[in-house]
Amino acid sequence: MSTRPESVIDEVAELRAQVKSLRAQLEESTKTTTQYLQNVAHQLTAPLNAIKWSIESLKDPKVRFERKMKLLSSIYSQGTILVHLIKNFSLMSNLEADHELGQFRDKPERVDPLRLAINLANDFQPQAAEGGKKIIVDEITFDEVFGEQHLLVVKNLIAQALSNLLENAVKYSNLGTTIAVEAVQMRIPKLGDESWTGFSVQSIGLQIRPEEFQKLTERGYRGSDAKQRIPAGTGIGLYLAERVMSLHEGILNGRVNGGTATFMLLFPKSRIR
Repeated sequence: MSTRPESVIDEVAELRAQVKSLRAQLEESTKTTTQYLQNVAHQLTAPLNAIKWSIESLKDPKVRFERKMKLLSSIYSQGTILVHLIKNFSLMSNLEADHELGQFRDKPERVDPLRLAINLANDFQPQAAEGGKKIIVDEITFDEVFGEQHLLVVKNLIAQALSNLLENAVKYSNLGTTIAVEAVQMRIPKLGDESWTGFSVQSIGLQIRPEEFQKLTERGYRGSDAKQRIPAGTGIGLYLAERVMSLHEGILNGRVNGGTATFMLLFPKSRIR
């Protein structure tokens, strides 16, 4: 059966169009990857340069003791940022593998939610203090919601997810404001009658537009106001938090009221022991 020349021409034209489209996609992907790597490089070098500068100042005998104490606090703060970033980058590849397998690589354990919240809040307190901010853990809510119960989770994963919420709150909240960490319990109508329990991180800062709010958990996505305040950023914090919660049969929930943003890590009853 012979093929008409017109058909061959049409097929060639279609293939050329497909090649052109694929080339455009590749160029866009390359551009996006390059920009992302530049952001990652900046995110890593910024705290390293700050630490280096602080150490140089500490070596100066003319620097007063009070100033040296502030420099040490800054080194701790920048070190926390650096460790947090490295953990996020490492976690991203591991999470993808875990999702493919549909299981954890580490065994879940019983974790004290209040102790975890306090430890992480203390880690980010120096960074918050640099902007005149403070982090408060409402222990009463943890007693009311959890009592003597614990979370059955992979500790390092949940710690990183909660760290991501705290890091965003510290980074994007207004100067001199308070970041509140609480235990919460609620029902989500669209998910049925089951009660969900977990952590809540509330801060006052950036206005998040409704159309952007729905995209915040997309890998690499950052809102326009966030990019204006802090140009360099990876946009993977909430993405990773959502992936961590998905592995725990939980959800990342959030709401915005004006400049007040609340993000929650919520677990099903099966994770409360």
